[in-house]
Amino acid sequence: MTPMTHEPVHPISSGETYLSGNFAPVEVETTAFNLKVTGSIPEELNGRFLRIGPNPVTVPDVARYHWFATSGMVHGLRLRDGKAEWFRSRFVKDADASAALGREPIPGPAPQHRDGPVNTNFTRVGDKVYAVVEAGNLPVELDYELESVARSDFDGTLETGFTGHPKFDPITGEQHALTYEPEQPIRYVSVDRNGRATTKARIDLPHIPLIHDVAFTASFIVVPDLPVTFQPQTARTAFPWIWDESRDSRIGLLPRDGDVSRLQWFSAPRCFVFHFVNAYDEGDRTIIDLIRHPRMFERDHHGPNEGVPVLVRWTLERNSGRLSETVLDDRGNEFPRINGRFEGQAYRYAYTAHWGDQVSFGPARKHDMLRGTSEVHDYGTGRMTLEPVFVRRPGAVQEDDGWIMSYVYDGNRNLSDVVILDAQDFAGDPIATIRLPVRVPFGFHGGWAADTGPSS
Repeated sequence: MTPMTHEPVHPISSGETYLSGNFAPVEVETTAFNLKVTGSIPEELNGRFLRIGPNPVTVPDVARYHWFATSGMVHGLRLRDGKAEWFRSRFVKDADASAALGREPIPGPAPQHRDGPVNTNFTRVGDKVYAVVEAGNLPVELDYELESVARSDFDGTLETGFTGHPKFDPITGEQHALTYEPEQPIRYVSVDRNGRATTKARIDLPHIPLIHDVAFTASFIVVPDLPVTFQPQTARTAFPWIWDESRDSRIGLLPRDGDVSRLQWFSAPRCFVFHFVNAYDEGDRTIIDLIRHPRMFERDHHGPNEGVPVLVRWTLERNSGRLSETVLDDRGNEFPRINGRFEGQAYRYAYTAHWGDQVSFGPARKHDMLRGTSEVHDYGTGRMTLEPVFVRRPGAVQEDDGWIMSYVYDGNRNLSDVVILDAQDFAGDPIATIRLPVRVPFGFHGGWAADTGPSS
């Protein structure tokens, strides 16, 4: 394993970083038509390109502010037949946001319970799109024009809250999720094609770790148990998960049938992981590719600012119980995406956004995991990509036959664009750039919601 080193802790006492520049909230909702397009939008792209992130509705307490613990805003660009038909941004109507905006609260199965902020990601079940978040609050159903419709517990099948990062299994058609929240065990939850959730396992731990993402293979669910834990007694902000110096790191392989008695733990490098790239089985080994941060919420309790994250591979030898690490790219990478047809299987290509020191952004990268090489797409001086999303070309045979779509912030104009790349000509000129009338703040996740067929 690679030894971890870190600088002495000097706590950051303000959340100003996450309220400034392109972290700053957008104050109003936007609806725009007749968007300017440079280049040609592929006519096969019929649907909405969605983004979500934190966006306080009222002026927050800077001393207590945490980037993760505030109301969300959704952003969406509608494409059809080679045209950019509209762009919309809408607040997600949690209880506090609705009150601040003077609007009626949205209905739900648990009034005044699990009705807090939703700001992290989307999931699609059937023809419905939901905004989702982890740590207890229920998903919010959105209509086609991004208005909040209702809270959902998936027809009463969710035992508790959901997750901010479900993963879709292209073979079984189910979504996998690991859920966590105070006073509850970790749950492995499967959501079927009809939107009904099944709790397949409850994992009791002596603490409550932050688990943002999940990875899976044909045989296992990957369960991270890392040293960021629920510590409300010592937290300085509204998000009480912070670095726990007393905890080591480990990673677990849970059989997909949820049999906790066969959960196998592996000691891992001391670090924190928000995102897995992918995982798959290879004989008696399990391969897990991920983004490793050196630490998290130790020095900065307001946001994820503990050094440069690196792309690594963990190889788990299931017979010996040993884990080894290989660094694949140490230049600062986050928000990984792949061709969703390869989730849980051997794959070749991954796409990441640059994440440098002090939570700085920039170009996108395409990683060839087979050859160990990468390509860079630089969007230009002062231009920074958010999460790069791969959208498969209809009928594609090759893994990288498709497009990379990104919301790109232009610091020169203080506005954002949507940029479309040919994934097979990654470093080349964009196919299309759609100018937006507003900026889209740095946030978390998004995806392509096709009008028909599977989404990315």
